[in-house]
Amino acid sequence: MKRNWRRLMDELRIAPEKPGFLERLLGRRDVEFEETEEVEQNAPVRRAAVYTCTVRRHVIAFEDALAAADGLKRGEMQVLNLTSADPTLREKIKDFLSGVNYAQEGTWEEVGEHIYLLAPLGTHVECSPPGLGGNARQN
Repeated sequence: MKRNWRRLMDELRIAPEKPGFLERLLGRRDVEFEETEEVEQNAPVRRAAVYTCTVRRHVIAFEDALAAADGLKRGEMQVLNLTSADPTLREKIKDFLSGVNYAQEGTWEEVGEHIYLLAPLGTHVECSPPGLGGNARQN
């Protein structure tokens, strides 16, 4: 049984010099392909923001952080004031919003003590050079 199967497979194999059905039907034996050049891609183009909506939030509860996260998802820049928040809650809010900002590929900048600027992707934020104040982190 195995020999018959192998013989059948050998008979079905087409030799490379024998033209296939379509080649015989269309009468084309040699097909020429054009070579194309690869186009060099320039640096990625930065999209300009048409407008920016900035929301200022005085965050004292985790629900305020959820509202800020929803604003980031909508593409709104957030200025967070965490000075009145409990220190342990402040750290939880910072961790949560850092994760949201990272997922949105946004920018996080510390503007003052416990005051942060969160900007979504596509928003240009200019930071002061190190040493002049401001501690910018870009995700």
